[in-house]
Amino acid sequence: MTYQRPLSTIERYYVSCDNVKNGQLFTPCMNQMVVEGNADIDVDAFRRAITKASYANPGSRVILKGHLGFSRWVDSEYSTPLRVIESNWDGLSNDDADFLVAPLNVRTGPSSEVLVVINKNLNKSFVLFRTHHGAMDGRGTLHFANDVFRCLRGEKAIGENSSITDMELAKSVNNHTMASDLGNDVAAPTGQPSKITEEQKLMTSRWVRRTLVGKHKGVLAKVALETARFSRLHGEDTVRFQIPVDMRPHQEGLNSTGNLTGGIVVNVNRDTDAAQWSQDIKAQLADKREADIPRFFRFFPFHLLNWVPQKTIFNSNSRLVDKRRKNGQFRTSGVISNLGLLNIEMLSGPGFETSKCYFIPPEFDTTALFITLAGHPEGIEIIMRAPIELDGGRVEDLMDFVIHNILESEKKVSQLATQSVVKNDSEIIMRQKQTVTS
Repeated sequence: MTYQRPLSTIERYYVSCDNVKNGQLFTPCMNQMVVEGNADIDVDAFRRAITKASYANPGSRVILKGHLGFSRWVDSEYSTPLRVIESNWDGLSNDDADFLVAPLNVRTGPSSEVLVVINKNLNKSFVLFRTHHGAMDGRGTLHFANDVFRCLRGEKAIGENSSITDMELAKSVNNHTMASDLGNDVAAPTGQPSKITEEQKLMTSRWVRRTLVGKHKGVLAKVALETARFSRLHGEDTVRFQIPVDMRPHQEGLNSTGNLTGGIVVNVNRDTDAAQWSQDIKAQLADKREADIPRFFRFFPFHLLNWVPQKTIFNSNSRLVDKRRKNGQFRTSGVISNLGLLNIEMLSGPGFETSKCYFIPPEFDTTALFITLAGHPEGIEIIMRAPIELDGGRVEDLMDFVIHNILESEKKVSQLATQSVVKNDSEIIMRQKQTVTS
């Protein structure tokens, strides 16, 4: 039977964000997973592996059929394509990287692709798994990528065994509890919006990446708390972050490339510390709050959105984007997505040795800041993305502030621990001397 699943309400929103500018299609809601490795990549071997993995994961090659509430994702039966380009892109930002905005047309396909960017000057290649967020989420993209590398190594792909939608899974988890109201809007961590030129409008947002070298425990809490501190430098008192949560673990043995991500919101007060942050998250996960109905459906039954034309949704969202980017007020201070420690060995194969992996944050137009975290043996990749009105170098300032303060705080903790050990050793030596004297 041909793979298909209904277009969920959340997915409908992602698809409705697609737009045309100057005759070119843009798909802002896109996952882009980047795997860095050596430059002498075997493209033909990758192409064969992608074909096998795509066959085992039909959700990676779907196209959208039907309209309104009859819309559904259907297997196109065409393998996920592979493109190869040469570029001097270094993977540290989206500056001079037009290929990162290449569209994915959900109606004609493909809804996902693999892009190999070869930088001969750096002697490395970047393998990008690009997926339309309407068809796949970040974890689904990672699942597909892992299967590609399994096939590259000659192993059997795990594939997917379900076409369940996010709303169906959420309902099975907590029977659709409504998310609580957040209260008043909050300001962006990077401060108030600035005026931009017409030329700058063509690049609606900007992201930067840095590596936090070494091992760091509780990095999600540390990044959130330091970002909150930076926000308060601009006089903002109320700080809250949205944390995406993978709902797949709620159904044992579930393998899917689809959109199965929920989310929770965590407040950061002036006296919030890492322990309180962790406790709040654990409490919300215990209550299964990640499966709540999104709060923007409090006054509009979510299933009715399936019958609203996408053009209407797009126009409404565009007005909201314009409003938020002018007044600098948002529902949350930002989104922080923590992918955890990624298994680099699983993302390698014959002729391709991976050094690191990270996720470029999707361009959610009404989001003030989107941060992704991904760990590997040598450190943690931190990427921050903000609207162009909230950038102007301020994203780099925020990044520097966060990394500097994390390293300084860890240094102080290490020094205190060392002092404590020295003090204890000194006390032991003194007691020994006293015992000998006695």
